[in-house]
Amino acid sequence: MFFALVVLLSSTWQVKLANAQHPLEPPDTSSPRDTLRTFLTATDQMLMLVRNEGAGKRTDKGLRQLEQLDSRSQRTLDLSEIAPEARIKVGPDVQVYLYEVLSRVELPPMDKVPGPEAIEADPDLNQWTLPHTEIAIRRVAEGPRRGEFLFDRETVARAKEFFERTEGLPYRRQPPIEDFGSFLEVYGGWNVPMAWVDALPNSLRNVAWDLAWWKWIVLLLAALANVALIVFVHRVTRRKGEPRSTWGYLFRLALPMTVFVSAVWFVPFVSDEINVTGAIANALRLSSTAVAYLSLAWAIWLFAIAIGESIATASRIRAESLDASLIRLTFQVIGMAAAIVLIFRGASEIGLPLVGLVASISIGGLAIALAAQDTLKSLLGSLTILIDQPYRVGERIAAGGHDGVVERIGLRSTRIRQLDGNVTSIPNERMAAMNIENIGRRGTIRRRAQLRVAIGTPREKVEQAVRIVREILANHEGMPSDSPPRVYFDELNPDSLSIRFFYWYAPPDYWAFSEFSERVNLEIIRRFAEAGIVLAPPTSTTHLADESGQPLGLRSPSEAPPPET
Repeated sequence: MFFALVVLLSSTWQVKLANAQHPLEPPDTSSPRDTLRTFLTATDQMLMLVRNEGAGKRTDKGLRQLEQLDSRSQRTLDLSEIAPEARIKVGPDVQVYLYEVLSRVELPPMDKVPGPEAIEADPDLNQWTLPHTEIAIRRVAEGPRRGEFLFDRETVARAKEFFERTEGLPYRRQPPIEDFGSFLEVYGGWNVPMAWVDALPNSLRNVAWDLAWWKWIVLLLAALANVALIVFVHRVTRRKGEPRSTWGYLFRLALPMTVFVSAVWFVPFVSDEINVTGAIANALRLSSTAVAYLSLAWAIWLFAIAIGESIATASRIRAESLDASLIRLTFQVIGMAAAIVLIFRGASEIGLPLVGLVASISIGGLAIALAAQDTLKSLLGSLTILIDQPYRVGERIAAGGHDGVVERIGLRSTRIRQLDGNVTSIPNERMAAMNIENIGRRGTIRRRAQLRVAIGTPREKVEQAVRIVREILANHEGMPSDSPPRVYFDELNPDSLSIRFFYWYAPPDYWAFSEFSERVNLEIIRRFAEAGIVLAPPTSTTHLADESGQPLGLRSPSEAPPPET
């Protein structure tokens, strides 16, 4: 249960406050006697301030005194096993439980509790236990508070159990406020006057599950308002902005940042203002911390992707021929690394056993790797592709029987828009292993063709045919300076005389190349016709024969022989 009036929700919660004479003097925990006296004295003075200030005389000075006394009292507790983020709620709860117990059980005279002289006489004295109880004050053996006597970890862990076992006992020492635990369950924080709570109907001041009903109602209304805001932001961010553009990613940052602000400020503010105590307060604090770290990791991931998208689509980057996919992947990895660091940091804050978690990941790593081996292979293939760069987005390639333009190189697969319009996704594992023909990077388009002149053509006509083709291709359209056309009479075939020619066309525009090739073909036909040069006809002949080898004649149904009888 948390000391509501201590500094739960005030805007001056983090202000460092001073003692009148020695503001920086630490609490005296040099012996069990000094620790016990410090705890009881500081808590007594704190409750007196609560009683006086709660009557309507709340002042900033009183708030500062409460903070200081609360800190001195809690520093007598060994909270080293409590998660750092949970100490804000657990410490005050333990403080109230333990104070109530010590006010109801019999305490020995202070001179009977081991003091500095007892420690000096017996340096091996490391623990003192309150008679007839299991409440122990132990010397800290290691850490920054080594040598101090504090209420030990077991006492801190069992404080609520001790309180429940002694709750019905009468007070043996009169506290400034009786049954302070119940007082905190009903009344709010520093900014909620007690008069407001007293004016509520009794039904709303009744306690259920460690909180008054009016607190449950406020929590519910706050939760509904928070959810409504998040849903609204989610719908707005999904309607606007291109999902894969720089502004689209930046616009989507609104949702995780809304969740982050809610977890960091809104939830703690409401929780402290109405003074949520006990396990509910601890659960709210830990869950809001976890959500804050997760939402911040989400925001950093989106921000890294937005930066990568912005750089990848910049005109300057295109001019320098940097690979946009590699840039995107780099910033995705950076964002992922930053998100993982934040998640592990958040886990540490809420007390998750990171060492055990890492060990569990290591033990289960083999099973995970086996289950995800195809995905891991594709990821490694992606790295290979982006480092070697056999192709880039926008280039035409032929790979594995697929011919088309690369639309996207993802972490798992490459997407190709084929020439027929269909889209094919091929795992990067396969793309990294197969032979890839990068058509988009060719500097020219080469044509290799053959003309078959009739077998009986005289030598002079053959020479003329070669000259005609050379004349047509001389200094032709799109001819590269370093690749002149080649024309040769290269083969004597049994049924034809073969003239083979080659030429190259630049730039590698396939449709312009096709139009030029058409003009070349038509010009060859025209010039050959004028010169009386005859191309060789096809020489393949199909013979149809029956089983005996006799030629088969094709007959009409009326000429077919009558069926055998």
